Amino acid sequence: MTKFSKRYKELILPAGLLSALIIGAGMFALPYVFREAGFLAGFLYLAVFAAVFSTVHLMYSEIIAGTPGRHRFVGYAEIYLGRAGKWLSVVAVLSGLLLTLTIYLILSVSFIKLVSPALPPVVGALLFWFMGSVVVAMSLSRVANFEFAVAAAMVVIVVVLFVLGLAKTDFRSLLLLAKPVRGFTSLLLPYGVVLFALAGRAAISSVRDYFDKNNLDISKLKPAIILGTVIPAVVYAIFVLAITWLSPGGVSMDAVSGIGLIAPWVLGLIGALGIFIIWTSYFFLGLEARDILRYDFKFPSAAALMVVVFLPLALYFYNSHNFIWFVSIVGGVFLALESILVVLMRHRLKPVGYWGRFIILVFLGGILYEIVKVV
Repeated sequence: MTKFSKRYKELILPAGLLSALIIGAGMFALPYVFREAGFLAGFLYLAVFAAVFSTVHLMYSEIIAGTPGRHRFVGYAEIYLGRAGKWLSVVAVLSGLLLTLTIYLILSVSFIKLVSPALPPVVGALLFWFMGSVVVAMSLSRVANFEFAVAAAMVVIVVVLFVLGLAKTDFRSLLLLAKPVRGFTSLLLPYGVVLFALAGRAAISSVRDYFDKNNLDISKLKPAIILGTVIPAVVYAIFVLAITWLSPGGVSMDAVSGIGLIAPWVLGLIGALGIFIIWTSYFFLGLEARDILRYDFKFPSAAALMVVVFLPLALYFYNSHNFIWFVSIVGGVFLALESILVVLMRHRLKPVGYWGRFIILVFLGGILYEIVKVV
């Protein structure tokens, strides 16, 4: 094995796998909240939370390695934190999944509009919901390499938009990036969105499995996890720049509906790729939510399916216009709670030190902020 092929197998491929599983719909909420908070503040959020989530992901990897047997996240929480930890983890994961399905329904309308502008939003949402729900109902198994296909589609969108945006930008557009923060409330706006975009705890077991199945040096896992967490932050930064340059009328909440300055066929391509991305994610997450209801809450199969199929649709019709609100709640409350549980579990395994305590305080503060904001 050559030096390059060894490095590719031990670093680039597992980092790419983690990145592929992290990059997702949260990307489309970033340009708007960065514009509201100030772009420099937004990029600082990306840098800080890339470091925070690198730590959380490494901690979860150590929990997997230090615990005999194979378990799901809920199982680790019960082992290290007792029944209270188990049920907190179940509620955090399930609530996050169901709200994320609602986020995909909201986002689907924006992508469908790029492909078919004349289609009414409600019809578009119902079509997407039907396509995703049918797959969940059929219990289609996860298709190998789908995650890479989704990530590849994401990267294609980002690269196309960045190249087009760079060609359209001028000095005045660059000055917008130095816009000052509007106020303390605006400064906190990116918090939950950035958490939603960068959290990848669920992908760590897949990366560890890759190392185990290929008999790779486990000491190489740490740099792979760090790189795999940092790459999405870089991709997001590029995406934010591209959307800012291509939205002369102002950045929209969903990033894509405000895009101008490019040919309709390019917008159609972006819309088609976007639909594919969120459709595949929709049924993967739907199956996971269904299994939690069946195996952790002991729901009958039909009842679990009904909840997963109809609750996101009900939430969509209840509040379909607040994409940022849903993303902030999932990231700032449920993913933050999930991350706190990871740090506490790791502390039971091995003391986390000041950095771990700081991470807990940051997430607790963010949860309180998001709850107060809603109330």
